[in-house]
Amino acid sequence: MSPDFNFDELRSLSADLGKVANNTGPFINSAFQFTSVLIRDAARDSVKSGSNQWRALPSAIDYEITVGANGTGSVIESEIGYNKDRAAGKLGNIREFGSPSVAPHLDLQTALTDNEADFEKGITQAIDDALKAGGL
Repeated sequence: MSPDFNFDELRSLSADLGKVANNTGPFINSAFQFTSVLIRDAARDSVKSGSNQWRALPSAIDYEITVGANGTGSVIESEIGYNKDRAAGKLGNIREFGSPSVAPHLDLQTALTDNEADFEKGITQAIDDALKAGGL
């Protein structure tokens, strides 16, 4: 005796999951954008609280979101750091990682660590929103 199997339900679930996959990108992008701004602003605030020697550095901290695809699927990345195209940006690595005469400050690393929980919350919310938008 073979078990009864309803392929209509499987097809419906497959179609619903396809909708979720199509809806996920914008929600995840939003989570990346939001957390990237939080990290950028926290790092800027940290640098501002330092000595006047670094007064031009906060405005050199920015972020860039890249969306694309690789061989296994979609990719979204956020690069947050000192923009080397800005005048003070070239000094950012010295402030962040130090030099023989400057102690490392780790403003970016600290900002990233401080915002990890928010990022996890944002990604979870993005997936929930995509499921709702897909009717699940």
